[in-house]
Amino acid sequence: MEYETEAHTFMLGAGLKPMAKLSFNLTGSYTKGTGNISELSFAHLETSDVKLSYNVSALNPNQIYLYDTAYINGISAYSNADFKELDVTLGVAYRLTKQMGIGLNYYYTDYQDDAPYVYRDESNTLQSLVGYLTYSF
Repeated sequence: MEYETEAHTFMLGAGLKPMAKLSFNLTGSYTKGTGNISELSFAHLETSDVKLSYNVSALNPNQIYLYDTAYINGISAYSNADFKELDVTLGVAYRLTKQMGIGLNYYYTDYQDDAPYVYRDESNTLQSLVGYLTYSF
């Protein structure tokens, strides 16, 4: 099986330093990605069961079908990945002394799953605020 993925990311960033001790930054990125099994052919594979060291058929009566390529179907449909992701970061930093500084960053991520199938729709939005203290020596 051949699985192909493709992703294109566009990024943009800017920084501003209005004073010697104060700086701002803004970055953004947009990613569009796809993936799928492009060609599904089992002509070269033999259909045979995987032999296990113990019998698990009592736990799962379908065990004999789990590893037999003759029973694989729908892979090309549920292998599709199609998503968009937007990431934005906004930050501010202030130098307290020559060696110490503080900062604050805001992160925003919006992920859109355009081909939900196997695991469910993974679309989501995440926001976080991170403060930090730096020390240079």
